Amino acid sequence: MSQSSTAVALACLLGLAPAAQAAPEEIVIEHGKINTADASPVDPGHFELEPSFAYTHSERAWSASGHAHGRGLFREQNVGLSFTAGLIDNVDFNISGGYSWLKDNDNDFDGDGALAGPFRGDDFTDLEVGGRYRFYHDEALHLEIAYLAGMTIPTGSCSGQDEIGTGQEFWSFNQTLVATKDWGRWTLNGDIGFALPFGSKRANARGTFNADLALGYQVLLWLQPEVELNYGHDYLKAEDDAQILAVTVGLVMPIDDTLRVNVGVQQGVWGESADKATTLISAVKFAF
Repeated sequence: MSQSSTAVALACLLGLAPAAQAAPEEIVIEHGKINTADASPVDPGHFELEPSFAYTHSERAWSASGHAHGRGLFREQNVGLSFTAGLIDNVDFNISGGYSWLKDNDNDFDGDGALAGPFRGDDFTDLEVGGRYRFYHDEALHLEIAYLAGMTIPTGSCSGQDEIGTGQEFWSFNQTLVATKDWGRWTLNGDIGFALPFGSKRANARGTFNADLALGYQVLLWLQPEVELNYGHDYLKAEDDAQILAVTVGLVMPIDDTLRVNVGVQQGVWGESADKATTLISAVKFAF
């Protein structure tokens, strides 16, 4: 082969080389987190089914002044199931419930220490129904904002002298505003909400304020480590309010378009009139 022919062949090879290289696979950011809501609704005509399991353990508690002290063993195991359906563009519907097994060696039936126990209980939990409306979506800014509204239906058992109840025993109207923002492979979720109890059985309950912030990094197509701050404040009429700040760390693993696995742990780090609990969390989402 002549030098000119060799030069032409080399030029052709160099020109074709970029086309022959495999294009890098685009990273799709997963917005779902463990204990923080996300603003992305399910597409119309699509569905999600998510079974979950959580184990909570506590042998410490905070007093009303925020001092930690020992307490009898508290333990809860919960199996949950959530179903979400996409209705129309930007709107979906969700219903969820579960079954819990409870043990509390410090349970005080009458609240004044005169009657201890019961120490165990198990039954179905309350039913949650609600919808999500994404009212703002800017693809250029990678920003979504949604409004979540729903009801807690007291289908769980009531506390009695024989067993610990698994429900809150009253209805509540729940509202949450949530935003999701992406920067490259970083994704940030934030939500703020309030649950308003109503009905004669609400007793001293006057509402629960919640705020959460979650930051994740999509390392691989199927792997997103994430960390969250979770805050809750229970407002009570004739008792000290209860509040807690917790940290959640975990892995969100979108295996493919139809399967996502979440595993994580939540640890209470500060509180008042609340248990200092550790919760192990796992969930599997099936999309179809």
